[in-house]
Amino acid sequence: MPRPEAHESYENYRAKGKNVKITQIEQIAVEIPYQERVREHLRKGWNLANRATDDEFEADRGVFEKEWRESSPPTVETSIYRVHTDEGHVGIGEGTGISEERIQTYLGRDPFEFIMDDSVGPLQIAFYDLMGQAVGLPMARMFGPSQESAPIAYWSQCFPPEALQEEVKIALEGGFRVHKFKRRAHTDVVEQVQAIAEVAPDDYELTIDANTTFGTVERTIDFGRRLKAYSHVKCLESPIVQDDVEGYLRIKKELGLPLAIHFGSPAPTISLSSPAYDYYVVGGWLSGIRRCANIASAANMPFWLQMGFTGVSAVFMVHLAAAMPNASLSHVSLYILLEHSLLAEPLSIKDGLAKVPDKPGLGVGLDMDVVERYRVG
Repeated sequence: MPRPEAHESYENYRAKGKNVKITQIEQIAVEIPYQERVREHLRKGWNLANRATDDEFEADRGVFEKEWRESSPPTVETSIYRVHTDEGHVGIGEGTGISEERIQTYLGRDPFEFIMDDSVGPLQIAFYDLMGQAVGLPMARMFGPSQESAPIAYWSQCFPPEALQEEVKIALEGGFRVHKFKRRAHTDVVEQVQAIAEVAPDDYELTIDANTTFGTVERTIDFGRRLKAYSHVKCLESPIVQDDVEGYLRIKKELGLPLAIHFGSPAPTISLSSPAYDYYVVGGWLSGIRRCANIASAANMPFWLQMGFTGVSAVFMVHLAAAMPNASLSHVSLYILLEHSLLAEPLSIKDGLAKVPDKPGLGVGLDMDVVERYRVG
């Protein structure tokens, strides 16, 4: 990665009285299908009692199955942003839609006005892309000292065992070494892990995200004891409701497996001081993420990021992770399951690490032919 001394810092850039003016913001609504091999598995995962506990699922199985049968295959509906400046640069972003009235308020303004401003939402990616281009720095270097790569995980919903085996093969071929997948009440998580173990190398790591669907401490411990027979299992995420501190302590004592929770529940004043919790899951935008990272660092708590849908958000996530020392766990994005990431060049992944683009700004471009293919409205 180029040394920062080879570029103009943005403090110096601003001190010289230079200004960048936003001249146009394109918002392109897109709808992107998931890859055909996983569409029905995702439909089932998200529509068959998605986050119901085992007890809830058994009590209302007929209702849940009807909801699933009447559902449609999921797609990703998001917006792509292209922000133009008077210097001829174009910054790209991705995320929820923004009203035309609000977009107009940014025209004529300088992206540097919005440093650490989470209120701009998905335009934050594009604004930092533009700032990096203006001063000649990769985005990660705009956030501070950074690494050249960041760990990244493959992701699956609660796919059946045979489908997970195929996903593991695809993940390994793509350079992944950590795999996060969902546990749900309508699947047998032990069978899923057994199937993965049959095709995965010994150093392939699994995080099992239950989204509290185990429901009880006793059920978590029962399944956990059987899961511990497989060395691939390295972490349980949210096995029961997250603020049950005593429950997590019991699970930790019985299983000895690291336990992860989403940052904020329980409050960090509780979770950081308890030996029950080992890792955080963090999302959001830059300022909020940095705040979470700083709080977690007080207790040397590592975390992983989960962000966005397309390759644009995935690259932004990699830049962020590379600049935060305790963002040391494998980060998660769903872009790997889409028909296309929308990027002109794929994110480079090798040995479980995503390479941080070293060009100024975000360091990647859009495949506009593909973006147009998925444009809606």
